[in-house]
Amino acid sequence: MVRRILSRRGVCTIFSYLRHVLSQREPAIDTWGKPAAVMVLIAETPKPALLLIRRPDHLSSHAGQIAFPGGRFESTIDQNLWQAAQRETEEEVGIQVPQDRLLGFLDPVHIQVSGFTLLPAVVGLEERPLVQPASDEVADYAWVALSDLAQVRRERPRIIGNLTYQMAEFPLSFGLLWGATARVVDQLIQTVQGGTPW
Repeated sequence: MVRRILSRRGVCTIFSYLRHVLSQREPAIDTWGKPAAVMVLIAETPKPALLLIRRPDHLSSHAGQIAFPGGRFESTIDQNLWQAAQRETEEEVGIQVPQDRLLGFLDPVHIQVSGFTLLPAVVGLEERPLVQPASDEVADYAWVALSDLAQVRRERPRIIGNLTYQMAEFPLSFGLLWGATARVVDQLIQTVQGGTPW
């Protein structure tokens, strides 16, 4: 469905739609998780695509995983989670994102293993910006079309605690997208699918 939607609708219309839908939401920020934010960068390529990065294998947490740029909220630096997303994105991939590019926020995603709660900030860009990855934080990156993500989506059982859940994952050319980032991507796809038919 997303492939059909994105092939018939221009990216500016998608940005307008996302801005409208996300402005109606008031994200419920969990107070029990360590706060963090990620930047969901959507660029026209000419079809909407997301910037995804792969973490280096040497990191102490989330090593080798595919993720969005972003990181933890620093109370001594950041006034809010949006500023944390801006700061971390510039540090990790060298992209400065102005406030007027913000379309809104998706619902927070909690990571049980690390205890972080991520707030995904969705940003719309007309063109792909120059990516300048920080080698100590980014091993690789790719722009992946949202319609392609929708096409390769699959579900696999994952055990969390004593329970088994069917979780979305996305096999990509530079690794398997799963976990918290996959949950954010899945939420974005579902948000786009909620649009009026076109």
